[in-house]
Amino acid sequence: MERLSVIIISLATLLNAILAIVNFIQRAKKPVDAAIDNKFTKALEPINKKLDNVNADIKRLDKNQCMNYLVEFIEDSKNGIPKDDIQKKRASEVFDHYTLDLHGNSYIHDGWNKYVK
Repeated sequence: MERLSVIIISLATLLNAILAIVNFIQRAKKPVDAAIDNKFTKALEPINKKLDNVNADIKRLDKNQCMNYLVEFIEDSKNGIPKDDIQKKRASEVFDHYTLDLHGNSYIHDGWNKYVK
């Protein structure tokens, strides 16, 4: 019985020592992780700026494409050129994307309300 209690105490001491080592490693690791994160953030900053510029260019291109498509559709409607249901649905989708997603609201909006609706 005495031997069993010595083994249990030894195991508890060993587990406490392991727990203390793990806690120490975790605490020591946090500043190192933060420093590495900062280095990566600084190193990736030029790439992130370029990606922001690319995203802005894509949005501008998307808006221009929508505007071109909608201007042609509005002009066709204005001139009485018939459109089938699929063309009308697609034009509505593009108009919704232009107004809701791209926040476009210009002469296209006025033309849409005047000639298409």
